[in-house]
Amino acid sequence: MKRFYAAALVPLALAGCGNKPEVKAENASVAQVAVAASKAMRMEPGKWRTEISVDSVDIANVPPPAADMMKRHAGKQTVETCVTSAQAERPPEELLGGNGTKSCRYDRFEIRNGKLDAAMTCQGGASGSGTIHNTISGDFSGSGYDLVGIAKVDMSGQGITTRTKIRGARIGACDGTEG
Repeated sequence: MKRFYAAALVPLALAGCGNKPEVKAENASVAQVAVAASKAMRMEPGKWRTEISVDSVDIANVPPPAADMMKRHAGKQTVETCVTSAQAERPPEELLGGNGTKSCRYDRFEIRNGKLDAAMTCQGGASGSGTIHNTISGDFSGSGYDLVGIAKVDMSGQGITTRTKIRGARIGACDGTEG
């Protein structure tokens, strides 16, 4: 599940500038998408607040009350970060699903008219076996994004599907630093 959250954070690096640039890739590595996105995408430097909430957790062969307990445990997370001018220049691979997920590839990745639509498949998962299919879609701009991520995990025949909302916004200048 930790890898899902890394993949879910993909859009944090992809808030686009006002001219609504376009990027399209199919069957691409995380590194290839990072290069394509770095040429077209820019976040506004400054302080950003991101809210991540797990809306649903469905686990095969697990009673709904247990799945509800897992959802409550995942709950809602709010994170504030400072994005410097240097960081805004290029989306880090870690935020695009890199950072230890070498077995991941984008089935598709498209940014068009202020919309993000991406699907990624990872082999191995957190336990070293299985497959993770992630999709993420929604709106973004240089100052915010509103996205939905769906992860379908198959680990040794155990299926888990989660639906997560990711909302972020630039909320001002960084405290005592640039932005």
